[in-house]
Amino acid sequence: MAGKKNKGNKNDNSNGSKKQEVDVEDRLQAVVLTDSFETRFMPLTAVKPRCLLPLANVPLIEYTLEFLAKAGVSEVYLICSSHANLVDEYIENSKWSLPWSPFKVVTIMSPEARSVGDVMRDLDNRGMITGDFILISGDVVTNVDFNKMLEFHRKMHAQDKDHIATMCLSKASQYYKTRTYEPAAFILEKGNNRCIYYQDLPLVSSKEKPSVEIDPELLEGVDEFVIRNDLIDCRIDICTPHVPPIFQENFDYQLLRTDFVKGVISSDILGKHIYAYITDEYAVRVESWQSYDTTSQDFVGRWCYPMVLESNMQDNQTYSYESGHIYKESNVVLAQSCKIGKCTAIGSNTRIGEGTIIENSIIGRNCQIGENIVIKDSYIWDNAVIGNNNIISHSIVASNAKLGSNVELEDGCIIGFNVILDDSVTIPKGTKISAKEIQSIELATFGVDSSDTIESSDTEYETQSSTATEHKFSSTTNLVGNKGVGFVYDSDFSDDEDDIVSGPYKVSNSLAHQIEDLYLSDASISSTKKRTKKKRTMSASSMYTDREDIGSESSSDEEEDFAVEGLATIERAVENNHDLDTAMLELNTLRMSMNVSYHEVRIATITALVRRVYHFIATQTLGPKDAVTKVFTQWGPLFKRQAFDEEEYVDLMNILMDTIVNENFERHDLILFVALNTLYDDDVLEEDAIYKWWDTISNDPKYDEIKNLTAKWVEWLRTADEESSSEEEDE
Repeated sequence: MAGKKNKGNKNDNSNGSKKQEVDVEDRLQAVVLTDSFETRFMPLTAVKPRCLLPLANVPLIEYTLEFLAKAGVSEVYLICSSHANLVDEYIENSKWSLPWSPFKVVTIMSPEARSVGDVMRDLDNRGMITGDFILISGDVVTNVDFNKMLEFHRKMHAQDKDHIATMCLSKASQYYKTRTYEPAAFILEKGNNRCIYYQDLPLVSSKEKPSVEIDPELLEGVDEFVIRNDLIDCRIDICTPHVPPIFQENFDYQLLRTDFVKGVISSDILGKHIYAYITDEYAVRVESWQSYDTTSQDFVGRWCYPMVLESNMQDNQTYSYESGHIYKESNVVLAQSCKIGKCTAIGSNTRIGEGTIIENSIIGRNCQIGENIVIKDSYIWDNAVIGNNNIISHSIVASNAKLGSNVELEDGCIIGFNVILDDSVTIPKGTKISAKEIQSIELATFGVDSSDTIESSDTEYETQSSTATEHKFSSTTNLVGNKGVGFVYDSDFSDDEDDIVSGPYKVSNSLAHQIEDLYLSDASISSTKKRTKKKRTMSASSMYTDREDIGSESSSDEEEDFAVEGLATIERAVENNHDLDTAMLELNTLRMSMNVSYHEVRIATITALVRRVYHFIATQTLGPKDAVTKVFTQWGPLFKRQAFDEEEYVDLMNILMDTIVNENFERHDLILFVALNTLYDDDVLEEDAIYKWWDTISNDPKYDEIKNLTAKWVEWLRTADEESSSEEEDE
């Protein structure tokens, strides 16, 4: 009997070993880059790494780890360079280190790493990768269904033995703001989305025209391909075990896309292929102040459903949802006369005083918000103290910062950890203030004290920085006040390793609104404008987002601006290709609810159409003439329902001319001429209205240039009209 028992145990052990071997081979691993290897979030990242900065009162890394948990990952390797001890301490005290965590977390210290390439070479040396693995940044916010991406990856791998990686790319609307940060072109083989070529593009705001240069040899054997510049690279990749050795063999590979992807798909020697998984789901990387701002508003607006704030990702969170996208934790104390507007979140134990107005903002825990304060489009982190009578506009106030009374923060200010501002100070637009003097960007980024011994190359760096610092901090006392504590951060060096290449590819990294980005901003998602107001009841379980403009208003006396709301309605109709009846129905409903005239409706419509034309031209999708013809042919008939007599058509043409003059076109005269001619050909405009408008047109010199072609066109119309009349008389 004993022999049978031992024999049975032996078989059980053998089966267990085989099962364990299978598990090791099939388990899904993930490599999380907790360091961005950039300094875009300075001076805040001198104190805390980017992945631990809060977004909607949740550390950024939590969004990445939640995604990996839903993806079914078994092992997560956190690669730490900057502030590695803080990351390690956070993970040790989080739910991810508990016995029931969905995956095993291993923190890997890699202090020598200065790029993604260094990390991959370190992974290869350690030999920890046993199969396909996810490579992801620690600042990704997404609700992507990973199972679909993994299925696509395995399908491509089965069809192509040279397939080594799959990139996740999210489709963006033409107005979505993150498209303007780091634009790039992906040339993909039609049918299977194999990446044939990758190239960075200049910013839309630059004067350099975007173009793609590709070696014709790369197109050999490709029947059809597509060029895509409408994709957001969220830096979620599935890699095979072949990827780390390729980095090891190519020491010049530092950047993931510009070096690795471009190098691999362009190399005849490697002969490897990379595919793109394209999704409609929400996926974005928080890589700059602008994307932090946009992603925060998107998350509060429920774009990332079912990952929403009231799902309480952290164990000690107690958020509940209210209509108008308002979220509050327990133990929030609100004064009776304070006003909490739409798209706002407030953390626990925060107190808000009498007469304070908060809208489109996120307030952390244990904050003391005084009386008669206006906070709009801003982010107040934990334990901040805000004195009475302050105005905070589109700014960030970091944890433990203290603002005195009568303080004003203008657009785009960054108030760092532990900064103190005295009473009655005004911080200018885009100012960044840290509590301590930052002598060296590089040393601060990697958590090295400036008093430590450093190598000669870094010594030279610090000397230069110190010289600049003495100049920059000479007037700090006047800025923060006599009792204030803080130093202005204004780096003389690049805020980003990619910015070494200046010019059209340089990203303007500021929280402040950028004029060149405005025409790409969708009013339904941009914090630069109010979202379209549309009354509808929502529940906490609703998956609808403010992308669909379903946010309800909590106050009937709130000012409603048709110039913004009407424009958003038209832009949405154009973007989603609504039919004319639907678009006009929405406009009329909005017009009547706000009690405005058709003049305002015409302004909103023309502004939206001219912006659409500008977008086509700026992105080189269409030439000027084709762009105007396409837009005004499709949407021009709207004006037949917005103008009903000759005077109103004259008003329409005046609005059109003013709008085009104020837009940044190279040929204003051509745009106006083609727009008018298109409306005339489509029987929207009649000759009599055109003649009356032309006879009463403004003589302001600013219109001289734009009238050149139109003058000849009107003259031609009159000549043709006269000839036609003469022929009729002769008959």
